[in-house]
Amino acid sequence: MFNFHNAQFEYEPYPVCFIPEILEPSVYQELAETYPARDLFHFSRNIGVKYSLSEINNKKIYEDFLGKNSRWLEFYKAVKCRDFVEQIAGFLKSHHIDLKLDGFKYTPSPRCRRRGPISRVLNTQVIRSRFEFSAMPAKGGGIRPHTDAPTKLVTLVMAFMKEGEWNESTWGGGTSVIIPKDRSRIYNFHNRFMEFEETEVLKTYPFTPNQCLLFIKTYNSWHSVQPMTGPETVLRKTLTINIETII
Repeated sequence: MFNFHNAQFEYEPYPVCFIPEILEPSVYQELAETYPARDLFHFSRNIGVKYSLSEINNKKIYEDFLGKNSRWLEFYKAVKCRDFVEQIAGFLKSHHIDLKLDGFKYTPSPRCRRRGPISRVLNTQVIRSRFEFSAMPAKGGGIRPHTDAPTKLVTLVMAFMKEGEWNESTWGGGTSVIIPKDRSRIYNFHNRFMEFEETEVLKTYPFTPNQCLLFIKTYNSWHSVQPMTGPETVLRKTLTINIETII
């Protein structure tokens, strides 16, 4: 399902991969045209200004949406499985990023459950993949500077905007790799948040249709979406996929 042929890696200050044209165009178009409506989402200001629809936020509505949309359900099933994790781990390993996921146990559970005694004794990682619709209002939406939770291994953020639906040059919306102005605060494995003005932007990856931005959780994987300046009626629509380990 995923096309990694055009993948472009950066390795400093932490590994990030920009992947244009990640889905076959007709598949992408169908998914973009059937992206969930705003009124299905849960609104939150915990890490910025965003809407979420997931196994945790509005779970019943989320399941109803997938049940009524065969293409999205197919995509969901392709992500919520061991094969997907192995595919991403293999892709990263071929680019010198080895997550040491040989012999892991996969669980589809959206809730955090600690490893059992056998898994701990055998030192077997328990891995899950999460599938979340995430949207932000073009006016004032954004994600505060952070490095992600310690349990996350990989994050993929896929854009689902139709052609001509987003004006990045005017509104913003790209994901920024950032660094604290106070360099003594670079170490942030346990995901302390900062304010936008406390950081500086090293690079901003564009927000364009049918693209994916993949990044690795590290002690210094600082990133953000700077506050946007578009109209109130428009959403920055994405799918966030996380590969996580259960401690």
